[in-house]
Amino acid sequence: MDLNLEIITPEKIIYSNDVGLVQLPGINGSFTVLKNHAPIVSNLEKGTIRVIGKNGKEHFFECTSGIFECRNNKATIIMDAILKK
Repeated sequence: MDLNLEIITPEKIIYSNDVGLVQLPGINGSFTVLKNHAPIVSNLEKGTIRVIGKNGKEHFFECTSGIFECRNNKATIIMDAILKK
C-alpha cells in the first residue's frame, strides 16, 4: 500500500493522491513522513507543505495552522485555509 495523502479544509478537499513523501511545518520544527511511518498526530503551524508525488513531481501548499494525522499509510492534513503555491 502507498502513502495516501488528503489535504482538507472546511470547504473542500484540496489534494488527494498517493505520494512518495510529505514534508510538514510542525510546531516543533519541520518533519517528513514516508510510506510505513509510525502512527503520528501533530499540530502544524503556518508554513509550507511540500509533497512529492509518486511520479516525482513536487507540489507546494501554503497553509495556516492545522492538524496532521498519519496511520496505516493514510495521511490527513486538516486546515482552516490552504492555498496552493
